[in-house]
Amino acid sequence: MRKCIKLRVIKPCNDITWDELGKVFRDLCYVSFRAANYVMRENYIYTITNSMEKKYFYPQLTEMFPVVGRHILSATEKAVNANWKRNKKDVLNNRISLPTFKQGFPVHLHNESYNLIKEDDNYVIDAQLRSKEFAPTRYSFCVAANDNSTRTILNRILTGEYIQGEAQLTKDRKNKWYFIIPYQFEPTYYDIDKRNIMGVDLGIAKAAYWAFNTSNKRGYIEGSEIEEFRRRVRKRRIEIQNQGKYCGEGRIGHGKDRRLLPIETLKEKEANFRDTCNHRYARHIVDEALKAKCGIIQMEDLTGINNLSKFLKNWPYFDLQTKIINKASEYGIEVRKVKPNYTSQRCSNCGYIDHTNRLDQATFICKECGYGDMHHCFSCGAKQKESGVCQKCGEDTKHLIINADYNAARNLSIGNIEEIISKTLDSSASNRSAKAK
Repeated sequence: MRKCIKLRVIKPCNDITWDELGKVFRDLCYVSFRAANYVMRENYIYTITNSMEKKYFYPQLTEMFPVVGRHILSATEKAVNANWKRNKKDVLNNRISLPTFKQGFPVHLHNESYNLIKEDDNYVIDAQLRSKEFAPTRYSFCVAANDNSTRTILNRILTGEYIQGEAQLTKDRKNKWYFIIPYQFEPTYYDIDKRNIMGVDLGIAKAAYWAFNTSNKRGYIEGSEIEEFRRRVRKRRIEIQNQGKYCGEGRIGHGKDRRLLPIETLKEKEANFRDTCNHRYARHIVDEALKAKCGIIQMEDLTGINNLSKFLKNWPYFDLQTKIINKASEYGIEVRKVKPNYTSQRCSNCGYIDHTNRLDQATFICKECGYGDMHHCFSCGAKQKESGVCQKCGEDTKHLIINADYNAARNLSIGNIEEIISKTLDSSASNRSAKAK
């Protein structure tokens, strides 16, 4: 299991001034961004001229940037090569332009090039930042560990329970420096059953709706929290834009960028809210899966959904799904992505597929069996279209309307749902063809 922790650099150590340490950090960032662009460009040139061989650019990098630690150049080349490998096909087929990197490109440090040290109540990073030919080569700086969770992780890295990985040094928009440490550990496996599947559907009225294949339990997260926050952000953004016409002297100068500077702060708050929300949602969903002893969580593969759903386009659903995957893997829960085609149109009760089954965003009524607008008996579990007493056991029934997102979540909780939908569609096509003849 791999995770990472982001630590703010709070002060230099060993009589080093902030001016000196800051200059070293800035120089490293500048070199990293230049080296990254050089490697990406050379990868492209070498691929189109010599595609059958692999080229290493480390020797050229050491000649171009002799001051920087060799491990930084090696780690930078490794990171850029991985980026090139992911985008190579799209670049060569002219689907995207060649990726480039800005000066905010992080500095990559090999896991053996830095040490985490605890001095009294402080946590110190001692890292080799410059090559051996240019002293001093190592620099030390304190990092913030203000909460118990952070201190626990750092202590486990110190004891060897967690294995530290390739770190990154980066700077945010407020010129604050951060040291990011990845770490690995063995996940804790809980009492779960791979036969128990949880289906999770992302929607509009309900940000997430889940159901299970082994019970009628369900749950959801309201989407109103997201919508309300976005409404306030849109309103505040318009207010800031209008205030730019008559703003005070503190926002005058350097053109419109200075006048609209508060919008950048607003964007950061919005990004933080989204990240926090997705963390909370992912944690709650995984906790519900653990309560039901689910060994598998199935979600929709929402690749390309931006063209269909404005709501999902404006919300980082991929980040939410990634957080669910990361948190589920801590407990040994497998996460699968299935094609969303027809999962919202298929009746989870009888399997009938028709786009008219979903009357609107929230209502589902099957045109074949009536599921979604039926009377349920909670004594024996029977369902019937007629109101009154249960035809099976004679107890009273209750009329229930099924939420469309719940129906979709039930479909997603079926293990081989893609194959079932495919067979249903093939059978329907064959029947229509036979009738036409």
